[in-house]
Amino acid sequence: MKKLHNSMLLIVLVTFSLSCMHLSGQQKLKTFNYNGKNLNYTILLPLDFDSSKTYPLIVGPSETDSANDQSFYWRGTTDSRGWILVGYKVYNATNRIEEVKALFEHLKSKYNIEGNKFHTVCFSANSASIFDLVMEMPEYFAGITGMAGNPSNSNTEKMKQLKGIKVQFIVGDRDRYWMNSAKKSHQILQSIEVESSIEVIKNGEHVLKPLIGKGFLDRAKRLRD
Repeated sequence: MKKLHNSMLLIVLVTFSLSCMHLSGQQKLKTFNYNGKNLNYTILLPLDFDSSKTYPLIVGPSETDSANDQSFYWRGTTDSRGWILVGYKVYNATNRIEEVKALFEHLKSKYNIEGNKFHTVCFSANSASIFDLVMEMPEYFAGITGMAGNPSNSNTEKMKQLKGIKVQFIVGDRDRYWMNSAKKSHQILQSIEVESSIEVIKNGEHVLKPLIGKGFLDRAKRLRD
């Protein structure tokens, strides 16, 4: 009888463990409170998530109508490769600074975030507004990746707000407009002593579909070094 009890206990523990791993690979729709309203965000935790451990966190632009809404460069991803991935409406958010700060403070209260700062990604038409957001609240950010994306580079003084934040540009060589714009932004940032790097993908188009998931997450990892 004791042996049977132990066997059943083992089965329950293994099933629970596998269930937790499965759930960690599924994106969830969660809420945070801002000015008395519950606002949605999506979150994908690492497969081996342990609430006692520290993790890097990326916030990417996304709709948040359902758990299926994912930021573009991790669309379809179930393995976050050690990142906490959060989707939120961070595009065109410079008039919603306090709202975004409320989300970030909420996330800080729920998770042990590496360096207590966030990473973000931007691309194409949403990129200038996300760079603007980072420059409005630089104390919250550790890094930003443009794929392809870059700030409005006409105001060098404003771009100085990126000091202390790691910036990287990733762009395809067939995407001539964005490649040239990214190169210009990269040069300006270097001239004002902002840590910046650029990678030009051979035969890369404007939408770098081959980098969705692992390709993007591996590149984001560079900003943690």
